[in-house]
Amino acid sequence: MADIDKEIFHDRHFEALAALEMKPKDFTQQVELHLPGYTEKKRLLDGLKDFLTKVTAVEEKLYMVKAVGKVKGKMEDEEHMLINKYNSLDLQEKIASLKANCQEMIDQGRITIEERPGLQEQFAQKRQEAKKAEKPKLVEKYEEMLACVGKSEGISHPVANLEEFYPLHQELKSIERLERAPEKNLSDYDRGRIKKKPGLQDEHRRLERKSLMWFETSEDFQRRLQKALIELEKHKAEQAKKEAEEAEERRRRQEEEALEKKRQAHREAEERKAQELEARLESKRQEAALKPQKAQPQAKKKEKVHRTKLDPHDFFQPPPREEEEAVEGVAEAAEAEEEAPSTPPTNSTDAVPTTPETKPPAPKPAAKPKVAPKAKAPLPPSKWGKVEGAAEESPDEAVGPSLQEAAAVAATEAPAAAKPQGVPPPKKKEKKKFTKMAVSDLGFDANNPNYR
Repeated sequence: MADIDKEIFHDRHFEALAALEMKPKDFTQQVELHLPGYTEKKRLLDGLKDFLTKVTAVEEKLYMVKAVGKVKGKMEDEEHMLINKYNSLDLQEKIASLKANCQEMIDQGRITIEERPGLQEQFAQKRQEAKKAEKPKLVEKYEEMLACVGKSEGISHPVANLEEFYPLHQELKSIERLERAPEKNLSDYDRGRIKKKPGLQDEHRRLERKSLMWFETSEDFQRRLQKALIELEKHKAEQAKKEAEEAEERRRRQEEEALEKKRQAHREAEERKAQELEARLESKRQEAALKPQKAQPQAKKKEKVHRTKLDPHDFFQPPPREEEEAVEGVAEAAEAEEEAPSTPPTNSTDAVPTTPETKPPAPKPAAKPKVAPKAKAPLPPSKWGKVEGAAEESPDEAVGPSLQEAAAVAATEAPAAAKPQGVPPPKKKEKKKFTKMAVSDLGFDANNPNYR
């Protein structure tokens, strides 16, 4: 620290701040602008205190010279320069302003993480000294300062020209990795990059001198720079990820917009086609309306099918005998004569034409012929004759001889038994033939609600 305090007197920024030309108001502005850190302000404060001692000694010497005369005292050229450029009262005012600014930073906890351990040790030592000196107010002051330092979360000062440092830092790190690699694995391009390292280091030092805070050491700046570069690298990685997500989102939106435009164009094309088709159909309808119209034939109405209902019991009746068929034929002929019209039939030319509006009456179903009672055939006369003593009875009630008498008579009257003829061969069994019939012929009507 002593070496730094000696060097600070020759610093051009210190000379400008301590000069009499720098007014206290301008001094405060320059300190806030170029010395944001507590450590740098403390260095300037310590330097101003030492420099005040030096200037005060020169002013006292000048006072003595003026009091004793030129012969008794002599001023050096350096001392004349200090008297002309600096003033102790001005320096005291500047020291008081800077001291209040440093105390405000401690009270508000505006210190860095790196500064906190050193300040805690420093304040603890001064508190111990104050206890030994039995100064309770000073002890209380340092205890409050220790509490403020312990509560501070730590601030970070921005690095000037950080964006210019970042590519240089990345390139130097890459070159250092290449230098650690085996020589045989390096390409000509890699060797060329390694040769550029001295020039990159010179550029890095130039930026460092340009970005240093006033009264900041190179070691302090390197710590601050490395921390800022790490934070910047994280920020750039997050920003790159965010930009990639935004680019992906833009690409997705562009694809959706392009797809929506295609759909809209397709819908418009379909609508145009539909409109064109409707226009062509309308023009054809108009052309057809202008042409002479042909009479359209009226569609014939479908006549209702009349079905004859059959009784299923008719299928199980025995076939009629010859006598019944003859009687049925006679009955049908009689009914036909009765139903025949008395007026003679008209010519075909006089007949009224049937139209769809006037249909001929549907024929009535034929009435079921009435079956005449079956006549009983007369019985042949009995060959046994009339039995004596028997009463007159009806033929159905006549009583014949006994079975024994009938057998004796048959034996005497029966002619000689005829010779048995040859038995005819059995007929071949013919294949049964079936006739297909419609359901309606069986008497089932699909339109009859009773069958549902």
